[in-house]
Amino acid sequence: MILRFPAIRATAGLACALSLLASAAQAQRVGSPAPSEGLDTGRLIVKYRSHTGEAPSARSEMAARVAANRQGVTLSHVKRTAGGAHVFKINRRMSRDEAHLMAANIVAGDADVEYAEPDRILRALRVPNDSLFAQQWSLADSAAGIRATTAWDTSLGSGVTVAVIDTGVRPHVDLLANLLPGYDFITDTFVSGDGNQRDADAYDPGDAVSANYCFRGDPASGSSWHGTHVAGIVAAVGNNAGGVAGVAYGAKVLPLRALGKCGGYTSDIADAIVWAAGGSVAGVPANPNPARVINLSLGGGGACDNTTQAAIDRVRALGAVVVVAAGNEASNVSNSSPANCRGVVAVAATGPSGGRASYSNFGTGVTLAAPGGDSGGGILSTLNSGSTVPAADSYAAYMGTSMATPAVSGVVALMLSANPRLTPDNVSSILQATARAFPASCNQCGAGLVDAAAAVASAAGTGIRSGPIARS
Repeated sequence: MILRFPAIRATAGLACALSLLASAAQAQRVGSPAPSEGLDTGRLIVKYRSHTGEAPSARSEMAARVAANRQGVTLSHVKRTAGGAHVFKINRRMSRDEAHLMAANIVAGDADVEYAEPDRILRALRVPNDSLFAQQWSLADSAAGIRATTAWDTSLGSGVTVAVIDTGVRPHVDLLANLLPGYDFITDTFVSGDGNQRDADAYDPGDAVSANYCFRGDPASGSSWHGTHVAGIVAAVGNNAGGVAGVAYGAKVLPLRALGKCGGYTSDIADAIVWAAGGSVAGVPANPNPARVINLSLGGGGACDNTTQAAIDRVRALGAVVVVAAGNEASNVSNSSPANCRGVVAVAATGPSGGRASYSNFGTGVTLAAPGGDSGGGILSTLNSGSTVPAADSYAAYMGTSMATPAVSGVVALMLSANPRLTPDNVSSILQATARAFPASCNQCGAGLVDAAAAVASAAGTGIRSGPIARS
């Protein structure tokens, strides 16, 4: 079986609309604080029911100090807030958990306490200086984006490897620093386009074909540079004052070439899946950089085959999360493989409105959705300007579930960087539990729109609490 998911190219008009939308989002975002309970604090806020003066009563202040003594620290009164609460300084910095415990002890020790909470440290959202970031609506748009800028205050994906099994990559200037040495798994020279079979060169030579090359009636097509675009969504270099930023721009990409002219064979893709996570493949050297995340922006019709399912089962046992595109046929994902395989995170696509993209597959087999672009805006990422063979580095907006999938793979990398102990099942559960409601119609698109900030917070154990600790 030969698999492929062509990306849907955005037009110049869509790219212009994309830029306008993103610029508005950028204007709203700059200077806004990003809550992060991951930061230590040295202060507590305590609101009393009866004390409205500049300082709490001697009895209440003593009760607070007794609670502090239980944790081996001392408190001193700092000020009264405009809302009537009192701020206490702790004589050392405390972790989030320590500060919440002290707040709970203060509430338990004084019936006059209305609530107590850590005086959290907030900071400006981490906004990279990449020159095209304003056009990346999918990362930061308040309605339809994935809230990446807030997630970046906790995690950038450092220490995590994401395998991109695709057409290979180009050594794009905005990607190269985050690329690991990959491998070419294509065994058929009819498909490979580079004149040879498997080797250690994962660079994409181009997948352009002439009319009727793949099958009778198949039209001619230029090179897609699909893998380069997908890899850039995952981990294009951030804060380098140029181009775009990847969702997990602190992570590394392991490029594995399994798609070429006309697509790629299931057997080659399955071997790449196994090798990506550190499994052995006959005739291929051991992988020195096993991936915790495997991105599959590819697929074909039919049921999940035994070969692919066995490969997925094997890498899940090795701790890898397999993220798969739901498909671009606007039909039920149950007929799209490998998205219909067991144990995968199947990703549908949304457009700039946050609703289901017109082309996206759907159904009960979808795990959740992410921005993939549609009328009004595509997903900007790294590309190559060559129409057939490689030429200059470039950027372009594509649309497709192929673009939504690496957004989720990037979020998974952020999660695993924050908490490497997560299992594939943990990751899937957190993604679904933290996904937010769709801002527009997206029937049968899974649990919701992926929320990087909430997913990373949950993974790190810093989920947003419902409010301060209060006495009932």
